[in-house]
Amino acid sequence: MTIWADMLAAQSAGPGWLGSLVSPWTVLTYATVTVVLLYFSSRTRLPMLYAVKSLWVAGTILAFLWVVVTSMGSNQQFVQHPERAISQFFDPHQRLTFAAGLFALLAVAAMVLMGRILPARPLQVRRRRAVLSLRIALGCVAAGVLLVAAHFNGYGAWYASYATALLVAHMGEYAVNSALIAVGSVLLTILTASMAAYALSRLTFAGRDAILYAFIAGLAIPGQLILVPLFLMLRHWTLPAAGFSFMDSRFGLILIYSATGLPFTIFLLTGFFGSLPSELGEAAAIDGCGEFATFRQVYFPLAAPGITTAAIFNFLGVWNEYNFALVFITNPRLKTLPVGLYTLNVSQQYAANWPALFAGIVILWAPTFLIFLLLQRQIIAGLTLGSVKG
Repeated sequence: MTIWADMLAAQSAGPGWLGSLVSPWTVLTYATVTVVLLYFSSRTRLPMLYAVKSLWVAGTILAFLWVVVTSMGSNQQFVQHPERAISQFFDPHQRLTFAAGLFALLAVAAMVLMGRILPARPLQVRRRRAVLSLRIALGCVAAGVLLVAAHFNGYGAWYASYATALLVAHMGEYAVNSALIAVGSVLLTILTASMAAYALSRLTFAGRDAILYAFIAGLAIPGQLILVPLFLMLRHWTLPAAGFSFMDSRFGLILIYSATGLPFTIFLLTGFFGSLPSELGEAAAIDGCGEFATFRQVYFPLAAPGITTAAIFNFLGVWNEYNFALVFITNPRLKTLPVGLYTLNVSQQYAANWPALFAGIVILWAPTFLIFLLLQRQIIAGLTLGSVKG
């Protein structure tokens, strides 16, 4: 009894070792290790893996929901009861949010059953799109019901939080900068990488393999390794006649992102262009098309799935990039969202305005989340279409 009393006293005084044993992350780690051990000793491996995947997906969705609902509340609610942003949907005493939580669970169950009851064959494009659209609609309705219920259950201060993030912390201006830089770098990368990939896969010339291997070797060089040499080399590069400088310039950052994104994009598109039939190029040559016309009119449209995949990955990489934007952009009005989020983090911690910080996080990851949600099939199809020839 004395030992248990001492343990409880230590636990009440601070987290201690007992608190670390029952913390959510520790429990999740123990559960994962246990499932992995059971995987190697059980005959029903596939259902177990599906169960683990479902648990991790559910945990990720709850984490996203907690961030969004917390950004809608007040600072006092976050400091006193941070867990209430999620627990209110599982508390029967909170009738509105509890009913919204039940509706969301039913919507998720309907989305899962819809894929099993209404399976779409690969050739049934319309049916597959209809099922996907209905699933997305159910998910949006469930998310909307949860947020509306939270709004009427005490989390109605979202306007102040997002106004602080967008106007006071200039996250709206930073979002415009990130969008301009990301779109510009993606367009430049796709334009140059697609032509290079076509030449490396369809044309025969001396040194072709060496150039391809050089681009592949560039994948092994991390961006952090070239950051300092690149800064020392480019900090004094200017064009006085055009008023251009690599420092504090959106176009300069676009050029840097495009150059660093070329190895991956060329590697991805080279395999894709190589999988396309060579007879198409021969037919275009018989019709009098040159190499550029063949590329522009024949192969570039056929490579749309691979180009879409490369564009999505490049956009996400540029949108979330922090180091180059921090080093090459010193003008506060030209900052990108990741750099602005760090500034918001520092300022709001001292100002004790945590919901505004969470609002900035939502502004940063919402576009990437929507891209993955709406274009996940295109991403997967673009990565697999070029893997098999014929």
